[in-house]
Amino acid sequence: MKTGQIITLLTDFGLSDPYVGMMKGVIAGIAPEVPVIDLTHQVRPQDIQEACFLLQNSYRHFPTGTIFVCVVDPGVGTERLPVLVKSSEHFFVGPDNGLFGFLNTDPSKIIRELKNERFFRTPVSHTFHGRDIFAPVAAHLAAEGETILSELGPVRSDLVDIAGRLPDITGDAVKGKIVHIDRFGNLITNIHEKPLSELSFENDKGIIRFREFSLPLVSTFSEAPEATPCALIGSSSHLEIFIKNGNAEKTLNAQTGETVYVYKHHG
Repeated sequence: MKTGQIITLLTDFGLSDPYVGMMKGVIAGIAPEVPVIDLTHQVRPQDIQEACFLLQNSYRHFPTGTIFVCVVDPGVGTERLPVLVKSSEHFFVGPDNGLFGFLNTDPSKIIRELKNERFFRTPVSHTFHGRDIFAPVAAHLAAEGETILSELGPVRSDLVDIAGRLPDITGDAVKGKIVHIDRFGNLITNIHEKPLSELSFENDKGIIRFREFSLPLVSTFSEAPEATPCALIGSSSHLEIFIKNGNAEKTLNAQTGETVYVYKHHG
């Protein structure tokens, strides 16, 4: 698998501070010819689960060999490990805190703990590994290729995962939660469309519940009645709650982590 095509950044840094710019500056100093793409820097602060969800639903849209640098790292400077993960098609660099837990299902993955300071920016800050470890490691990988993987540090067997990352599924119900709220105020859940089909949800045979609302399932935003909370399967193939031409987050005062249920209708 070739490297060096693209480095892609995902963080919770926002854009009002110089943190993202400093990471890009470090990358440019090591691999100036490598393009850098911003996936997002608007992850809610310290929200590892949201970052994991966004990454999991985005990385497949990038060319093989893309290097993802992901920094949502409330445990920076603690015993959580800095890692590089080589999956079947991409590379991921960041903290082993649950961000990359979805990659545990990839049998071809190789996990390296990052220990070799030759690939770091020194001195390494206790509070900014994005600049001093993750960005330079990604840049060295892009510039020097896969030959450096064996030098980075020891191999690890598994990645930390997030409790509750996937919904609870029983024979007749799915219990999920809101994991991301986009800029339109749409409430995106961790419930994939597959469980809905398994519940025979077609032809209005199921019930979607959020708080006191029973939500109609529509195919497009335009199908929904005005000012009524509704649900659809969004572009990520996950269940979303929305209000047509409105903002479900503000109208419902909704937050990530809230529970959403899908029940099979009996009778």
